[in-house]
Amino acid sequence: MSFKLFIHAALALSTAILVFVTLSTISCGEQTIADVVFVNGTIYTVNADFSVAEAVAIKGNKIVAAGTTDEVQSFIDDSTKVIDLEGKAVIPGLVDSHAHIISYGLSLDRLDLVGTGSAEEIAELVRAKAEELGPGEWILGRGWDQNDWPEKKFPTHEVLDEAAPDNPVILTRIDGHAIWVNARAMEIGNVTRETQNPDGGEIIRDEEGNPTGVFIDAAESLVNQHVPAETDEYRKEQLVKAIQNCQAVGLVGVHDMGGGPSEIAIMRELIDEGKFQFRVYFNLRSGLSNLDELLAAGHQNYGDGRLVVRSVKTFIDGALGSRGAAFIEPYSDRTESTGLLMQTAEELEALAEKCLRAGFQLSTHAIGDLGNRITLDAFEQALAAVPTEDARLRIEHAQIVALDDIPRFKELGVLPSMQPVHCTSDFPWALDRVGPERAKGAYAWRKFLDTDVIIPCGSDFPVEDINPMHGFYAAITRQHGDGTPEGGYFPEEKMTREEALKGFTIWAATAAFAENELGSLEVGKKADLVVLDRDIMKVPELEVLETLVEMTVVDGKIVYERGPEEF
Repeated sequence: MSFKLFIHAALALSTAILVFVTLSTISCGEQTIADVVFVNGTIYTVNADFSVAEAVAIKGNKIVAAGTTDEVQSFIDDSTKVIDLEGKAVIPGLVDSHAHIISYGLSLDRLDLVGTGSAEEIAELVRAKAEELGPGEWILGRGWDQNDWPEKKFPTHEVLDEAAPDNPVILTRIDGHAIWVNARAMEIGNVTRETQNPDGGEIIRDEEGNPTGVFIDAAESLVNQHVPAETDEYRKEQLVKAIQNCQAVGLVGVHDMGGGPSEIAIMRELIDEGKFQFRVYFNLRSGLSNLDELLAAGHQNYGDGRLVVRSVKTFIDGALGSRGAAFIEPYSDRTESTGLLMQTAEELEALAEKCLRAGFQLSTHAIGDLGNRITLDAFEQALAAVPTEDARLRIEHAQIVALDDIPRFKELGVLPSMQPVHCTSDFPWALDRVGPERAKGAYAWRKFLDTDVIIPCGSDFPVEDINPMHGFYAAITRQHGDGTPEGGYFPEEKMTREEALKGFTIWAATAAFAENELGSLEVGKKADLVVLDRDIMKVPELEVLETLVEMTVVDGKIVYERGPEEF
């Protein structure tokens, strides 16, 4: 036998052994019979080789086989539910690595201002809402963005005063980092021209120093703290609606960015009631008064991975759209400002050390190049003080990073948790904010990936739409939904389709220390998967946005199935 033939024979034997191992049962002994088997599909396993299977078998909540349709026949008997995919594409369950699911649930019952074209258009929506409510009732909404208006200036309270003089109004900007309120709301908040800017916040004022009605970052609390709190029962109802909407677009879980004991209690109750067929990797708010106590209590894992608490969320700066992101040099379109810092470098370092000592991950919101640099410096010093082999510290957003700082993520083991849709949402005006040179480090996915880091992908919903297909499309095109601009914004920074899918699956799992249980369709992992009506790995790019979810499966159970009326 020639050496070449010997190698081919050896490879064939290795492949046969691999198939046997893949198709073998988890436990030794009698052949496992699957509860559910999917056959005749195009199944992207997202394993190390990114291999494609035809069939997958599930027993309980675990995958017991993945291979060809013929190879899984031994897992089927009369008790097995067999689902013929008829060639449809299957991917691992999608996870949004940066979301605010309770906020999203609450937003479903408030004024939706996304896509509005002017302050006057919003005022008419507020006027209509005021006519439904009694005097004194709060009017809340979210989604305005002055960058989408003909005059790209912050609005003022007068137009809201006219629309709803007897109702306090709070309208949250699309990024959550600014609010626009009327005079009645400022009166309730005791905000006057004498009110000082809080640390990490700004009250926008007119030329005479009077508040205009827009409050940035930490200043939001001056008014927000006076809004009556929702009942836990109401928040539970809205969270159930949010989960159902997520399942319908293929999401099986999220990394929730910032909450406390009350949110944890709500989720645990829903798990106990069987109404939480979902996964939440939960971040504790760094400002919680009992954070030390919660850290000392250790990690939480409730409902066999439905709710995991082992991370803390904090902020170093604000958002780009409201000019709160912190920069080394001034904004290109507001040269008197470098943005806002929400805490000092020393405070951030101390928090990072506290989390590391407790065995918790720290996820830090950093958008501007200064915010990212301060965070990297704080992480570096904290890791030196508390050496940790696998800390997986995270920077959330990492939107505008100095080119010299990009390699530091890999060097320090820091994960850039990024949201592809922010690129296409922001770029029409982001260049005005940062200028052409700093833009080279804006949403720089390829520069990061070339340093051999992973990018957990998310959306930051309700800032953006919950549909992960929007993020997948933005990642591979850097274009708007109409295919513009031609080639995309800084097209050299695009992700491949494989990378984009990994960002919402195995890389999301890795960012949550769950890569051995979730994120790919492999034997022994939990059976979270999504059936699509088209193959997003092959269809023309614009068709990705038209993709519909046929079925979502969590822990081997179908939690969403598209009905005939939706075809």
